[in-house]
Parts: sequence; structure tokens; C-alpha cells
Amino acid sequence: MKRTLLTIGIAIISMCTCFGQKMPKLHNEIIEASKEYQMGNAFQKDLLLYVDMLGKTHPYYADRKNLRKLDRDARKWYKECGKLTDTSDFRVFLETMVSSLNDGHTAVRYWDSFEKLFPFSIIVDGDSPAIINVTSEEQKEYLGKSVKSINGRSVQDILKAARPYISADNQINYETLISQFFAFADFWKLLGMSSETLTVTTEDEAVIEIPAITRNEAKLAYLKETVQKKQTAGRRVLFEYEIFENESICYLQFNKFADRITHRNNPQLPRFDYVVRDMMAEMQDKNIETLVIDLQYNGGGNSVLGTTLLSWLHPHHETKGPGVQVRMSELLFEHQPFFKAVTVEGENPEIGKMYDLYEFDQTRPQPIPEGYIQDTVQHVINLDKDKIYKGNIVFIQGRDSYSSSELLMTQARDNGVGIIVGEISGAKPCHFGDVLYSVLPNTGTITMTSCRYFTRADMTKVHEEYLVPDVIIDLDDPEKDLVWEWILKNYGKQR
Repeated sequence: MKRTLLTIGIAIISMCTCFGQKMPKLHNEIIEASKEYQMGNAFQKDLLLYVDMLGKTHPYYADRKNLRKLDRDARKWYKECGKLTDTSDFRVFLETMVSSLNDGHTAVRYWDSFEKLFPFSIIVDGDSPAIINVTSEEQKEYLGKSVKSINGRSVQDILKAARPYISADNQINYETLISQFFAFADFWKLLGMSSETLTVTTEDEAVIEIPAITRNEAKLAYLKETVQKKQTAGRRVLFEYEIFENESICYLQFNKFADRITHRNNPQLPRFDYVVRDMMAEMQDKNIETLVIDLQYNGGGNSVLGTTLLSWLHPHHETKGPGVQVRMSELLFEHQPFFKAVTVEGENPEIGKMYDLYEFDQTRPQPIPEGYIQDTVQHVINLDKDKIYKGNIVFIQGRDSYSSSELLMTQARDNGVGIIVGEISGAKPCHFGDVLYSVLPNTGTITMTSCRYFTRADMTKVHEEYLVPDVIIDLDDPEKDLVWEWILKNYGKQR
């Protein structure tokens, strides 16, 4: 049986990250004055603006060959959009365009609404999808059963049919995302299936009827906990540590790269750098021999938190960082005005070109002098080699580990810091990221586009599709906390 979500609302939150972000409307005077734009319908007009933005913003199209292909495809897409009559179909059309980039950060929000949901949850894991939760006591007997078909359609057929509609880094990332999409009534409508009732048939031929409910109803429909309490069970915190003095282990559950510094409008949040500083001091005081960093629930955020943590695990001046390339664009300037003023050897960078982040005169790494007093409105990193943690370090990676969490573990591996245990993650060690949001003016379509490309320090492994753990351990056993048992067996002490 797979791990359970606490409420259906978690899926909603993960799908709505664009709300509250700065989302400028796309405009281009040259395109808007063109004959194609003037003669086109709303969908053709927005297609022209979207392709222009995508070609000038996404790192993949910094390659002229890829950009020329995009321009050729755009002519075909323009004709196809001339046949569209529905905004929902247009948004889905754009998503099928960008899903081929294999970039989980670049996508088009094509949902009509989040108001209707199905109160059940399925985790897809290769060839073994299973119902992991339902909301009614009457259906409790079905928890954990493998699914054969939904509305008469095999699960494998559904997975194949849905692939063009979901942007993902790789197959594991796709399986993680589609597990969330199953909750949305609009998803099933997209596949030409009922958005009112789902008939789920299990491998043992049991039949479950699941009607759609409203979003408000879903807020009250708490899902049932079906597994024993585990030390590594997910917690509703950004980050939290616990010390097991008898075993000489400190366990840090790190669920989000976010804190008071990254979210300055939420002063009630804790500061990650202060929590890590206090954790390290307590570990030293209690002579803790092993630090466990659990990232299995971490979908990313601001990677600066990873730099902060790593400064306590490896000398900061000696750490090989990831390569970060940023593509210059007007949309980047709208979101991050800092880049309007950057220079490369005194010259303004070229729009549309990729630059190493450290090529800019303003961002070149500068040696930090010994005894430097850091600005406490920013994250305070550890610069004292004597305070580097010298014990065992174990990272727990899950299928949901993504983006900044994967950057942290990849950087740790490439610098020889600790080991990784758990599952193969859906994030690529080298990947696109740093999302820029925008709105297409004629249809109100919300888009998300990467503007950076992150490469690992070990360039001999840049083509690896996954970050494979040193030790693969099932994180979802319903009876046992296998990863914690493994840690206790291999690192636990009895004092």
C-alpha cells in the first residue's frame, strides 16, 4: 500500500502554485501589428505571443536549431488554432506543445476550475497503480487494492493517453504528477470520460462507484490514515528536527525550501538558517554521530536553503556548486528587475542568449574574508571549518523529491557528502527551472516557463536521467518503516 495524502486539499495546493505570483500579460508590438495577428482569432493571436515568448525565454530555444524548428511548427499550429472554438481546448493544445520539452517546470494551466473533485487518491508506481485512499467508511475495504480499470478503460491506457497533457522531467515525475491529476474532475473530462462519476474496477473484480464532490466538501473529507505511525511519516511543517540521543541520531525532516527570509510577508515562519544552526549546536553538545536529512516529501523552493545546509556539511569555500545558466529575456526582466542592470565585462548581455550566472560582473563569486559579519536579513551560512559536521550523513530521497531538493542531493553526491537512500526520484540531476509566469491577453491563459538550466558539478554524469540512491529502500511499506529500520541497523547506537 502506498503512502496517503492527508486531505484532498493537498493536491489542490500543489496544482495552484501560480496564484499570488506576479503574472504580466504578454505583449509584442511587432507581432500585434502583423497581418497574422490582426487577421487571427483570439487563439491564433495568443499562440503567436506565446511562441514568441517561449522562443525568447526557455533555455531549450537558445539553440538556434531548436528555435528554427519552433518557428516552423508555429506555422502549423497557427492553422490548427484557427479551427478552435473553445478556450479550454486552446489551453490543452498549448500544453501538448510544451510537454514534449520534458520540463516539469514549464507548463500551461489548462484547468477550467478546481471546484469538482473525486474523493479518492491513486498512486502510480510503474505497472502497479493502487487505490491508496477513499473518504467514506463504506469503501474502507478497498484501501490498497490494485486498479484494473476506470470507467472500463485500463489504467495503462489512461496513462498513455494522458502523457501529452502533463509536463514532466521523466517517467517517474510523470507518475507523481498524474497521481495528483486523478483527483480533478476536469482531468477525466479531458480524456473524454465522465466528470460526474468514476467506476473503478480492481484486479480482484471489485467495483467502486465514486461520485464527484465540490471543493468545499473536499475540505471536510479527511482521508483515513491507513499505515502505522512511522518516524519518517510526513509532517505538516516546513522543516523540523528531532534528536534520538540513545541512538546518536538526529532526524531532520525537510519538506520545503521556504522560510521567513524567502517569504518576507510571512514573519511568523521560522528561519531555516537559525534552525540549522541550533540543530548543529545541539548535535555537537550531545555528540550525535549521524545526521539524517529526509527530503522524500520535498518538492523544492528556494535553493539558497540548500546552500545554507550544505555549508554545515562541507567547507563552503571548497564546495563545487551546480552550474547555473540563465537566459536573458524581457519576461525575466519583468520578474527579476535585477537583470536589467547586469553586465558582462562591462557590456550589456544579449537578449535571448544563455549566460553562466557567474559571468555577470554583479554575480561573480567573491571570496568571503575570514571573520566576515554576515547580513542577518539574508540566510547566514557557516564559514567556520571547525564547525563542519564530521559524523555520518544520510539523505532520504523519495519519488516526490524535486527541484531544489534534488539539487541539494546532487551537489552533496558530487562533493562526496554522505549517502542517499530511498527511491529513485522523478527529478533530473540536470534540469530546467526558475519559473516565470505570464498571462496570454486574449484568452487569459496562465503560462509557466523556465528561464534557467542547472547542471551538476560532476560533468561526466550530466546525461543521467535520474539520481539513483546508494541504497534503494521501499518508503511505502504499509507495515514497516523500512528506511528508519535500515538507518537504526546501520547507524544506531545503544548508549
